[in-house]
Amino acid sequence: MRKLFFICFAFLMAVPLLLSQAKAADLQDARWVTRTDAPIPYVRMVMDLSAPVKAAASISKDGKTTTITLKKTKLTTSKNNISMDSSIASSAQLVQDGKDVKVTIKTPSALDTKDLKVFSLKKDTVNKKPYRIVVDVQKKGVDPKPKNYGKKPSPATLPASSKNYGSGTYAVSGGLKGKVITIDPGHGGSDPGAIGPSGYQEKQATLPISLYLKSALEAYGAKVYMTRTTDVDVYGPNASGVDELGARVNVANRNNSDAFISVHINAFNNPNVGGIATYYYSKTNHDARLAQKIQSQIANTPGFNGDRGIQEGNLYVLRHSNMPAVLVELGFISNPREESALKNPQTEQEFANRIANGIVNYFGG
Repeated sequence: MRKLFFICFAFLMAVPLLLSQAKAADLQDARWVTRTDAPIPYVRMVMDLSAPVKAAASISKDGKTTTITLKKTKLTTSKNNISMDSSIASSAQLVQDGKDVKVTIKTPSALDTKDLKVFSLKKDTVNKKPYRIVVDVQKKGVDPKPKNYGKKPSPATLPASSKNYGSGTYAVSGGLKGKVITIDPGHGGSDPGAIGPSGYQEKQATLPISLYLKSALEAYGAKVYMTRTTDVDVYGPNASGVDELGARVNVANRNNSDAFISVHINAFNNPNVGGIATYYYSKTNHDARLAQKIQSQIANTPGFNGDRGIQEGNLYVLRHSNMPAVLVELGFISNPREESALKNPQTEQEFANRIANGIVNYFGG
């Protein structure tokens, strides 16, 4: 085995005391995705940990086996054998090796040090993400895409079949009748979203609320598009985050929507936390106003812990939509009381009607 590096500096921006790793960390989950939004495609594997760890990485002599050793770590996930992308990194095996966990990644092509990155991320309390070890395996034998890859081109330079960006024009007044609204039920398919204490999944709540909202808006005379109408991925299973979120935004942009509404349910590690919030991104003069109109209607929905207000969020679907857009967080699925309320069809309809009322008020109807 030829040693690549030893991660002795633990987690980015972590305080020095974390480096001692006084007790074993739990490896709680592992997941992967193929990323095509980079100059060279790569597989990213992310391992969730209960505490920071030290890690060592090495590549076998033939270059087709990469081993990541997580020091003083206990394997608590049942994901011991993971099938990944056969063209980049075909599989990962996680095994307990004494006090350590060894992660063995098989690749169809021989890797060198430049093809592999292993790095650590500290706990993110704002976005509710644990400590993580990230492994990126780059695809071999692929020429890098141009440096401007991923930048939004001018519609005039695109072929007719690729013009998914729309005209960029939208209406903000004149009543809801005739307006074009895109509704995005969060998560779906291979992505369940957050999961409540009884096992209820975020994707199970966002879709019926969105379908009720579609009916409510159509009753006002709006033209409604949905990013999904069933339990599916919009771009495709195990797509990169950028591809999946981009596919949702494209539905709104190519249909020249006047507003984009993304429906989500929040979660937190404290089951007592609850309430309702609406996120916006100030890319136009109307995003915050749309958020305020909707939040004023949904904030006091019965069964939930009140008003968490409107908040500016640097979220992909809000940044990349051409039109005013919001992302609503309809309670906390991690709160047993709110999870129970979310299962009730009456609550689903209540949320839909309240969101619709906020949109009506936004357009001046």
